[in-house]
Amino acid sequence: MKWQSIRFRGRWIRYKIEPQIIRVDNRGKYHLGAALFPFPNRYSYQLAVLLKNKYQQRYKRSLLIQTSSIATEIWGHTHLDLFYRLMLHLPLPRLLRKRYRERLYSTGIIDIGVRAVDNNRIVWDIGNFLGGWFFYAITRRNQHKSER
Repeated sequence: MKWQSIRFRGRWIRYKIEPQIIRVDNRGKYHLGAALFPFPNRYSYQLAVLLKNKYQQRYKRSLLIQTSSIATEIWGHTHLDLFYRLMLHLPLPRLLRKRYRERLYSTGIIDIGVRAVDNNRIVWDIGNFLGGWFFYAITRRNQHKSER
């Protein structure tokens, strides 16, 4: 399937849907930074729902990845991209600068696929689990403080 564009929060998002993978462009005018902020958790989840719906419309079946895991991958790639861009403005040792440029290149296309085709799916699933646990723990702690 060819690359397609869709409006999301007033920005263009470019994506490509394949049988077991969704690719999202995170470069140039399609960079997700402005589309996800100021609430990246909420907006990355909304984008994940939108992309899963597009996948289901195309293939008449659901993509077997948790929506929150897709959102975690979108959020993670976007934050790492912004971090590498920021760090490249600082005076860094040559090896570190080279490493950041390589990593910045790898955040350009977000490959969201099932474990059979996505080598780092387990990383985002674990991040989703730990992030969800951390959020729940913080929320629960704050709720106990307000009850006192």
